[in-house]
Amino acid sequence: MNMKTRIQQHQMPSTGTRRTTTARYAVSSRRATQIRSINMTPFASISMLSSRTLHACSGREREREKKINARRSNQNKISSLICKAESSSPETNEAPPVNVKSKDDSTVMMSTPNKESESGVIPRPPLKVAAALALVGSLESTYLAVQKLSGGDVVCPVGGCQTALNSSYAELFGQPLSLYGAVAYFVVALLAFSGSSINPEESRESESKYKKSRVLFFLSTCGLAGVSSYLLYVLAVKLGGVECIYCLTSASISYALFSIGFSGLTPKETVNASPPAVSLFFVTMLSLSLVLGFGADKADEGGESQFLSYKTPRIEAVSTQYSRELAKYLKESGAKMYGAFWCSHCLDQKEEFGKDTELPYVECFPEGWQKGTEIAKVCADAKVKGFPTWVINGKTVEGDKTLEELAKESGFKTQTPFESPSSESSSSIPDFLQ
Repeated sequence: MNMKTRIQQHQMPSTGTRRTTTARYAVSSRRATQIRSINMTPFASISMLSSRTLHACSGREREREKKINARRSNQNKISSLICKAESSSPETNEAPPVNVKSKDDSTVMMSTPNKESESGVIPRPPLKVAAALALVGSLESTYLAVQKLSGGDVVCPVGGCQTALNSSYAELFGQPLSLYGAVAYFVVALLAFSGSSINPEESRESESKYKKSRVLFFLSTCGLAGVSSYLLYVLAVKLGGVECIYCLTSASISYALFSIGFSGLTPKETVNASPPAVSLFFVTMLSLSLVLGFGADKADEGGESQFLSYKTPRIEAVSTQYSRELAKYLKESGAKMYGAFWCSHCLDQKEEFGKDTELPYVECFPEGWQKGTEIAKVCADAKVKGFPTWVINGKTVEGDKTLEELAKESGFKTQTPFESPSSESSSSIPDFLQ
């Protein structure tokens, strides 16, 4: 063999040698792969678990962030709505309740504090009107008290005023009952004025004060209503249905004040205030019936044994031509003056004309007077309820009147100038009563 052939044989291995080498390489590579897989498996599983955990945590955080962002956006919307409501109604400073629905279908309700929802609608009775009515009642009662204390006569468009005011039921502890009424009406007026000056919408404290003033005003009107109810009973029963315009006016004012006070209560306040109100009403009536009724009965008992025999009162005033002509005209026209010999107002009326005048006078107790004595039939037929009572042109006029009033009422006209009779004595009480 030449040299070239040997070299080629040395460089190229045989077929068996190549197979053995290939198998050896395959086994070694397989072992290396197994060792590599065994050594790398724990690290690969840990990395895979960590990646999954981080992915789950990041998903929860993203969910939480979404909810927080949704709540913040809802709060921002609510704040903007509240600001709009406050700017649109600055006086009330209230915003309507807002319903906000989030993405997870949960409804969030938010509203500003509302007085109406917390304590109900606050009644606002016309307390200023009530105060004005109470002042009118106080002025009326003051006028009656002054006239009673001064001994004057009240102006009465209908009959019965003087009879009611001169009765024993018109005095309490020696003072005119109207004097107590004037004070009571004035106190009620002060309560109404103080309540009307409170604004319950300012604060909780103001609302509480306003509530107390309304309840106190209502209770005070219950007392007035009790007094008026008893006095109406006296007029209808004890005094035989005497018509007294001042008494009826006072009762109307009392019931009007009671209605205003009752309208200013909530249903809950009505339930709470009803027991004391009813008690005050009946206690007032019972107290007046005991005090006034006992005093009137005692006065009547004191007069039972007293008998007044009829005497013609003595007239001191000097008549004038005008008064004599007026008296003559009244007599010729059919006018009548009904009176009683013991009535001081009848004496004052006769003094207005003076002596030596022909008055159309009718005595209602010609046989004398004692408790239980019936009035004369002619006076009963004329429906006389008080003294003096004039019947002029078919019209009944109660109380003593001036000459000008009688002339106007009867239509008397004369050329004689008016001249009032001159009085020689200022006494207005009959001699037998002095």
